Amino acid sequence: MSLRENIPSPLKELLENPVGVFGYGASGKSVVELLKKLKVEYVSYEERTGDEDAVQRSFDMASAANHRLIIHSPAFKTNHKWIEIARASGCSVISEIEFAQKLRTGPTLVVTGTNGKTTLQEFITFSLKRSGISAVATGQNSYPLSRLAVHPELDGVTAVCEMGPAYIEPLKSFRFDAIFWINFHEDHLESDEARRAAFNEFLRLVNLCPEGEVYVGPSVVEEAKVLGCSLPDSVGSLSAADTLEWDLPNTSAFATTIHRPALALYRKYWLRRGYSDSLLKGAAEHFEVRVNRLHVSSTIGEVNFWNDANSHNFAAARAAILNFTTPVVWIGGGHYRGGNLQKFVEEIEKSLKGAVLIGNAARQLLPLLEDRGVPCTEVLNLRQAVETAYEMTDNRAPVVYSPGFVPGDLYDDLVERGICFENAVLGLKHQKGSA
Repeated sequence: MSLRENIPSPLKELLENPVGVFGYGASGKSVVELLKKLKVEYVSYEERTGDEDAVQRSFDMASAANHRLIIHSPAFKTNHKWIEIARASGCSVISEIEFAQKLRTGPTLVVTGTNGKTTLQEFITFSLKRSGISAVATGQNSYPLSRLAVHPELDGVTAVCEMGPAYIEPLKSFRFDAIFWINFHEDHLESDEARRAAFNEFLRLVNLCPEGEVYVGPSVVEEAKVLGCSLPDSVGSLSAADTLEWDLPNTSAFATTIHRPALALYRKYWLRRGYSDSLLKGAAEHFEVRVNRLHVSSTIGEVNFWNDANSHNFAAARAAILNFTTPVVWIGGGHYRGGNLQKFVEEIEKSLKGAVLIGNAARQLLPLLEDRGVPCTEVLNLRQAVETAYEMTDNRAPVVYSPGFVPGDLYDDLVERGICFENAVLGLKHQKGSA
């Protein structure tokens, strides 16, 4: 079947006029290639300055009159002024991932939630490939779904789509074979109304495809009860029988307890397909931990320094700290953007031997930890944090860098702060003569 034959009838009419494409990043460029393959005219619009002569820098009512269909990248919020102009002019507006999916007939697995999406997405792709099933990780990364849709000969390939809130919000319809809603931890939302709205947005994604299989993690089930929301009757959730007791090497992403529930959830889907359990365990053994996810980055004497720099909310930091059976020295903090800090501290205090804090979150956390008798201090940077934390260990306790907050102005991104932590530990190691 040709790519044009895959186009649903309603879309064919909209494609008779030039299509407006909002955004000229990875998604926008992929949509352009897809439209070229369909032999459809298009105009690209991008606010950011660049060298692309063919890209329009503004969009108004006159521009909208040239289009019947607008395809936008996830970077464009649904309330963006260009999208509002397009809708007011009578244009149909659709996101890149939804447009691409309408042109595919192949299998689609969706991974969503608030933490650990990328890890599970990459593992699903990895495990399927090891089993001889063609799969591509797509969606919320550098491989947009439209890159897969541009090749109709790849329709049999399983698309493993990661979707966060930005991807979900504009969706009006989306077909999937199975969805894994692994967790719900919107820690920075303080009001019940905001939390309910965030939960319902994930739930709306689940309900977009009634015929798809739905798998939800324990925190999703708990949150649904608290909010009084109804999950689909056919939902697959975890029971005591699903607990994984696999002995996995330290190099595995599933060696710690953090991602075990997501793995157990996927295992339910895997076994329903009739696939080998030992094959999945083998994939888990060989699936290595990603950069800046919880792993031992270095050791000084008997003290292990754990790097979990990607942790950017309370749930991630809590999971990292509670992974240990003995108290740890926690290095945390960053930019505080709201949330119930008192509850967070109550959940982790018994697992802390000490805490070293940075960023403006430190000023919020210090009095809460001090009131509970947890030794804690504020420092200016990660070099000081690593040195201070080491002094608190009594040469034994693990040091866990799991910030629990976004970087703010301290670092450009999560990767940079992970590198800074690694370098700070190596500097201390040389200083102690342990290198």
